[in-house]
Amino acid sequence: MKTSDMKANPLFFLAFLSAIACSLHIVESLITRSLPLPFLRLGLSNVIILYLIVENKAWQAIIVNITKTLVSAVVTFTFLSPSTLISLGAGLAAVVMMVLAKKSRLGFSIYGVSICGATAHNMAQLIIAKWVVLDRSEVFVLTPILLLLGLVSGLLTAYIMQLFSHKIEEIQ
Repeated sequence: MKTSDMKANPLFFLAFLSAIACSLHIVESLITRSLPLPFLRLGLSNVIILYLIVENKAWQAIIVNITKTLVSAVVTFTFLSPSTLISLGAGLAAVVMMVLAKKSRLGFSIYGVSICGATAHNMAQLIIAKWVVLDRSEVFVLTPILLLLGLVSGLLTAYIMQLFSHKIEEIQ
């Protein structure tokens, strides 16, 4: 497909971004399965989500988020597992938080928006895990670790998005 085809049809561009997000999400899922704490991941596919939020395309960000979660779940054979529900719910919480942070009058930079999204994602994971998997409050013992991970992954996601945003714009 030529770049001009994507410019002519925004649906092609959305499909292209979805494919990138799915690929990143799947590769990261497969890599983190071999780690001692498989739920600790950077969320590199969220670079695409952040790009769409920054470009004021919240609905497209939601579509990409749902698509990457469901496609990854099918490819990694986790579709009917609680991890899919946790990932889907936490991803949607992150998108909502990033939209709210971007639209707030607090003047969040791209880094602030990204950190808000990553932190919301991690906290939503804990809440959904308590609700779906373990009906015990001990799950919240992971809060400090996930807050730190949200800070690190939010910074990294924003940095990577800034590096590649001009490339994405060239394609669009």
